[in-house]
Amino acid sequence: MDTETKAARDTASQGYTGHAESFPVLLDTGTEHPKTNIPFVTVIDGRQFTGRSLSLVSATVSGLAGPELEGKERIAVLRFDFDGYTISLQVDVRISRTHAETGEVRLDFLEPTGEHLPTLRYLLNSYIAGDVTSVDGIISLRERAAVSGGKKQGTQTSIGGMVGSGLKTVATVAFSLALAGIAANLVYERVFSKEVKQLAVLSAGGQPLRAIASGQISYLDLGATRGEVLYTLQSVSGTTLSVNMPCDCRILPTRAGEGSTVMAGDPIVEVVDESATPVVQAVVSADQAKQLVSGDIAELRFSDGKVVFGSLAQNAEALTAVGNEGEMRALIEPNAELGSAAAGSPVSVRIISQRVFALRQKLGEWFREGAAT
Repeated sequence: MDTETKAARDTASQGYTGHAESFPVLLDTGTEHPKTNIPFVTVIDGRQFTGRSLSLVSATVSGLAGPELEGKERIAVLRFDFDGYTISLQVDVRISRTHAETGEVRLDFLEPTGEHLPTLRYLLNSYIAGDVTSVDGIISLRERAAVSGGKKQGTQTSIGGMVGSGLKTVATVAFSLALAGIAANLVYERVFSKEVKQLAVLSAGGQPLRAIASGQISYLDLGATRGEVLYTLQSVSGTTLSVNMPCDCRILPTRAGEGSTVMAGDPIVEVVDESATPVVQAVVSADQAKQLVSGDIAELRFSDGKVVFGSLAQNAEALTAVGNEGEMRALIEPNAELGSAAAGSPVSVRIISQRVFALRQKLGEWFREGAAT
């Protein structure tokens, strides 16, 4: 009986060395705990041994083992190397040298039911069942085909899975486009356009009548017609100055009124004839004034959300200096009909590079044409 057992054991050992590592080999030791050839490494006292076979109660390893380890009890670390990670189990073992010539050592587990048991049992069962395989000593997971009624069936993508995958793709594309749009908008606002710091105001486009001297307004007639006295000014020199209405025009008030003290050159009223068109009065920096002179476009955004574009007015008063830091008052003519009713509305102004504006308009045309077709 012993001869047959030894022959069977030798045959199993030969089968382990000549068999492909990807198939588990059961090494029957004559007990109810057969050993398998799952790849593993054992570390004892910092010395590494190559695993030969493993069961729930013992292991066989090979390596450089001195006679001083015979019969000793040590903590052995069983290491299983997977693709990308490692599982290590600590086991208390008793060491027995089985073949001094080959360096083969038997490790009997002192506590087979210790903390390592659940993990070790799972690994051995998975290896025997074919759930994990080994290639060049590396353990990897194997996906198993679904079995129904004892027959293998090919994996089929369900309609729900396809719909879910499509929705994920659409969501990813939409998110990517949103990020690209945000990035493009940031570049547009920081590089290719400049925001005017101060709010502008929409003017009716008339001509201001300014104070001819410093003093106090004692009389103001907003309904005066041509030739009638428009306002009377008591100058600081004590002289009373009267100014007649120069035309049959519409009169728009300014901040000045009866009793107001004004300086020479301050606007008293604004007169608007029938040919006048609304303009936006904006205080811009010196660099922004240069942009407008060079032909760059002004984006005009009103409080009601309406957006129109305009350019610098072509007259002598298009740019006038204000303040002491290079700011200038710019008159910007909108390229859309606004009507006189909007006069006095606040306007947010952004100056856009002429080339970028042309490209933006072209892209807008392409999108509209594409949507129409």
